[in-house]
Amino acid sequence: MIGYLEGKRQQTLADSILLMTAGGVAYQLHVPAPVLAEAPAGGESERFYVTTLVRESEIALFAFPTLPGKSLFETLLKVTGVGPKVALALLSAFPPAELVDAVLRGNEALLATIPGIGRKTAARLCMELKDRLAKWDSSADGASGARPPAGSPQRDLISALTNLGFPEREVMAVIRQIPPEAESLTDQLKQALALLSRR
Repeated sequence: MIGYLEGKRQQTLADSILLMTAGGVAYQLHVPAPVLAEAPAGGESERFYVTTLVRESEIALFAFPTLPGKSLFETLLKVTGVGPKVALALLSAFPPAELVDAVLRGNEALLATIPGIGRKTAARLCMELKDRLAKWDSSADGASGARPPAGSPQRDLISALTNLGFPEREVMAVIRQIPPEAESLTDQLKQALALLSRR
């Protein structure tokens, strides 16, 4: 079973990439949509955590740039009626921390906006995953939920919002939506509060 691969991207396909490893073998990896759109410049190496799914007619590799992304994909597959394509569609539409937040909030309407996810499947996701994801740590997601370094403007923003009583999971989900060119901490705080008020 393949758990981790590192190599250079040879080609980007409709829903997958070809990753050439040091051994000269190219693996076809099914990846979330953001990975398809973010090919590294200059042919730099990419690293992926891989889930190998074996079926009667095929062996498919699903790959994620972070371990929490891989873990969440495997957790989604445990939901009745959710296959790899649907799980990948969910992780293409939302960063892991935001997807977990939607499930924990029971936001079925948001989940149902994803192609392949009807209201029944969305309700099933919320019901079956709520307990499993209750202790999800978004800060463990190095690509989309990691805490910024101490002393950075974003870290100050997180501190200000959590001091106002907002859960860190919700704060982490909204600060990525704030453009980095926001001029001051005050401006960022206003934007973050506006986003949090809609959740």
